[in-house]
Amino acid sequence: MTSLAAWAQDEREELDVNSFFVKGELYIWNRISDVFDVLRCGIGGGPGIGAEVALTEYGQLGAYTANVKGVDFPHFIPPLWLIQFYEKEPILNKHEGRYATVAYGPERKVSSESDDGAYFPRDRWDFRAQLHLALVHVYASVKGAEVGDFVAGIVGWDPSDDDMKLDPIAVRRPVDQLGRGLSNVLFGVFEVPANIMRVTESEGDLPGVTKGVGLGLWRFLCREAVGVVEVVTFPFGWEPIIAPEYIWQKNQDSTWRVYRPSFHKRY
Repeated sequence: MTSLAAWAQDEREELDVNSFFVKGELYIWNRISDVFDVLRCGIGGGPGIGAEVALTEYGQLGAYTANVKGVDFPHFIPPLWLIQFYEKEPILNKHEGRYATVAYGPERKVSSESDDGAYFPRDRWDFRAQLHLALVHVYASVKGAEVGDFVAGIVGWDPSDDDMKLDPIAVRRPVDQLGRGLSNVLFGVFEVPANIMRVTESEGDLPGVTKGVGLGLWRFLCREAVGVVEVVTFPFGWEPIIAPEYIWQKNQDSTWRVYRPSFHKRY
């Protein structure tokens, strides 16, 4: 009987239409995330001179010396840092160090007064370029391993083990999310008059037509953007991303804020 019950449970999971759509959207999200993981950049400051290019660690050429304090980012375009935020990964990595490097072919000589993590990241299969010019240091790389991860991901293999997967304890409420998303898209513009009235009532006429308008426009744009995301991803059935959930609702006592997408949990 236990085996029969387990088989029936497996069948229900296989026929779960919502999970099918969630898996499909996760597949698309993971492939997009893999594409953006391919590129990395960084910037730093401090005295230095030199340059280096590398076609993997087996084809390096360059020499530089630097005393640098810098950061490297996962992507070139700041809005894409939201991918790291959503996946709960660091948006940037800091480093600081004093070192000199000479590289030719597969050989590299490094003289450093700092730890190994004191410079821009280097991986074996990276296509990388660095430039140290006076007080400015810039870095860019194409992550060869992530290119392979993207290609493998197309056929469902995840060698980097960084794909997002179905959460077994998540309680999905797709209908709630779809309705909430449509409400945000259709009625988000009412954040403008709502905030004008709220600020005018609490602070006066002048703040109402200045601060109230500014807050209203910002919250309107937030609701529209979040609404589109919620409609497109409604099979996920997230908890509300914006609080309060609707512009006007009974017992609206929560502070206005934007949350990271998360699930209701089945504990």
